[in-house]
Amino acid sequence: MKLPLLSSATALMLILFVSGCGYVSTSDYLNHIKTITISPIEIQDPDFTFDTSGNPHDEIIRDALIDRFNQKWRDGNDSQLDVIILDYHLEPYRYDANNQPEQLRMSLEIEYEFRDQVQNKVIDRRDNYFQIHDFYIVAGQGEPPETLEEAQKRLVDELVDDFYSTLAEQW
Repeated sequence: MKLPLLSSATALMLILFVSGCGYVSTSDYLNHIKTITISPIEIQDPDFTFDTSGNPHDEIIRDALIDRFNQKWRDGNDSQLDVIILDYHLEPYRYDANNQPEQLRMSLEIEYEFRDQVQNKVIDRRDNYFQIHDFYIVAGQGEPPETLEEAQKRLVDELVDDFYSTLAEQW
């Protein structure tokens, strides 16, 4: 008995169908989580306690995280996110021809833990997560200059977006 030959395209499709391309979806991994608690943010660096208007950064960051994570989960105890701001730095990053700063780098060193309270396990934990925002303080560099207040707001916005993307959308 002679077996029919498969075309290379048919054989490839058969292999992909049988093997599933090795792709495993993790979208249902946290399907049992419907709620999240975001603990009060702890800030250990006094230089980042308040924004330039005198508003406490811990409340600003926590409120922004709650607003963002509420897009997926409501307030509750299925999961918990704890965030500690360990260190804040603001330093010149790029200089002009006269050795004057034209761009600054603002960074936060963060420790966080995201826990699944339903299954009592840590989903993600980092001891030295860095959030960095580079910004110009002079015009004519291809990007508009930012004030310290604008840069801090963007740093917080980028942090919230990154946390949401990493911890909520990934799954």
